[in-house]
This record gives sequence, structure tokens and C-alpha cells, in this order.
Amino acid sequence: MNGEAESRKAIVEAGQRLYDRFFIAANDGNISCRLGSGEILVTPTQVSKGDLKPEDILKVDTAGQVLTGKLKPTSELKMHLAIYRLRPDLSAIVHAHPPAATGFAAARVRLDKEVVLPEVVFGLGRIGFAEYGAPSTEEVPRAVEKEIGRCDALLLSNHGALAASDTVMKAYYRMETLEMYCRVLLVTRLLGGARPLSPGQVEQLEQLREQQQAGGRSAAPDQKTIDLVVETVLEVLKRAQ
Repeated sequence: MNGEAESRKAIVEAGQRLYDRFFIAANDGNISCRLGSGEILVTPTQVSKGDLKPEDILKVDTAGQVLTGKLKPTSELKMHLAIYRLRPDLSAIVHAHPPAATGFAAARVRLDKEVVLPEVVFGLGRIGFAEYGAPSTEEVPRAVEKEIGRCDALLLSNHGALAASDTVMKAYYRMETLEMYCRVLLVTRLLGGARPLSPGQVEQLEQLREQQQAGGRSAAPDQKTIDLVVETVLEVLKRAQ
């Protein structure tokens, strides 16, 4: 885990990227980071994440009590705390409203039925779907709790998307991957429909992802992994012809 000053800078950077890429508008979205002490940094409510300063970010305890900071924490703090209680392996959460992903969430279209891109399996794994809950209420944490144990990224029905990881920037990049995937799916629908990977191909990719995670996320992929990804992509292109 990074130190507090470094984590504050990462939250500011992620907020600026979310705003610049129009993954959020106005004061939308929220970001948090769990520190080594167990305390949590979280973005304030009613502040544009594109204009955040390190001193704007609040520090709270595991019960949500503000320890430092002059502003009010995000109204979705309960959701962040619920995720951290369930997933001790996660140290950062990004919630945003990227247009394509939010469109799928509003249409209540699940993304875990079929897989189109190998990169999604490696970058995200299973994409979850949380049923609708009124924002800022206990309904949202309860809905997310049912899914977050089996995924690191999910759609929030009629609300947006959420991504989590062990660092703020990794969580942000997962949000980027999720939005990219949703845009690709929209294009495939315009072209007549996606041609998904077979269950066997997805299973192979999932096994390779687990092996890479067990061996360390920074390890370079071996030749077997590279060959399998190339083979899978070529098969998808062949089927699309």
C-alpha cells in the first residue's frame, strides 16, 4: 500500500482522468483508498473530481467517522466501506458514470453472459451486475455486497459502474477497460451482433489469468500465454469473416 500523501495524489490524478474522459460530469463519481493503517481516504461530496486538491480528500475510519478534512464525504461512503469489509485484498475503489457502461447498466444488460475480447478476461475477469438501489441508501451497499465477492468490476443498475483493485490507478484503469469493452459491444451490435468466445476459450483465459495472478501481477506473460491469446484472437477474427 502507498503512503497517505502518495495516495492523495493518486486520487487527484484519477479524478482528473475521469473528468477529462467524460466518465463523470459535474460532481459525479467517487474514489477511495484504504491506507496501511486501515483508515480510508475518500473524495468529498458536491465537488467536481476534475478540480480535486489533495487537501480536499477526507480521511475516515472503518465506521465512516471523519478523522480529518473540512468537507463532507461522498454520499456513497457506505458502499465503499461495505466493499472493504468484504474484500481485504482491495485497497482502492472508483465509481463513475462512463456513458457506454452506464448505458448498459441503465438497460440492465449483464456483461457476464458472453465474452468478446480476451483482454477483458485478463484485465477484469468476470464483470458483475448489482441490482438497482437508491443512491446514498443502504440499498446500494446491499446490492453490491451480493456481487463484489466474485468480481473486481461491475455495473450498477441504472446508476453507473464500479471498479476496484489494490491501487487507485489500477482501479481507474479497470474502469477504462470496462468502458472500452462496452463501446466495443455497442459497435458489434451495429455490425449485426457480437461473435463471442466459446466457453472453452473463456475457461482457458481464466485459468491463465489465475496463474498470472498467483505468480505476481508484474510478471511478464510466458510464451504459452502469448500463443493462446494470439490463437484466440485469430479464431474470433476468422469467425467474424
